[in-house]
Amino acid sequence: MSRLPDWQTRLSSYIVTCAHTRFKYGTLDCGLFAAGAIESMTGIDVAASLRGKYTTRTEAFAEIKALCGFPTMEAVAQHLAEEHGFFEVPVLCAQRGDAVVLKSGRRSTLGIVAMHGTEVLTPYRHGLLRVPLSLATHAYRI
Repeated sequence: MSRLPDWQTRLSSYIVTCAHTRFKYGTLDCGLFAAGAIESMTGIDVAASLRGKYTTRTEAFAEIKALCGFPTMEAVAQHLAEEHGFFEVPVLCAQRGDAVVLKSGRRSTLGIVAMHGTEVLTPYRHGLLRVPLSLATHAYRI
């Protein structure tokens, strides 16, 4: 899988669209946000098998477990990376548009590296949250 020639413009437009969109499972949660970013850059929907199948956190993790065997964001990220040929890179080598796993306590979330390359964007209550790239635990080259 490769990025489209105009991936930067497409990704920027996608981020602007999501910037003030409210977090909602099955619509704009961390997994669908990251998948939407990947689709904007490549034209391929890596979350097609999950879209429309859940509306709650419990349902989301049940679908993730059914897909890859474990109900964790790390597991679904690894599964989709293997399925679509994304390779893991050291977090500090992640570049804009790359997908990342963030861990906070017992919870993990997915995001993408922001356009300037030093922060990660992930959905939050009323829009996108920016956090330092250094908080990521895994990164995948898109």
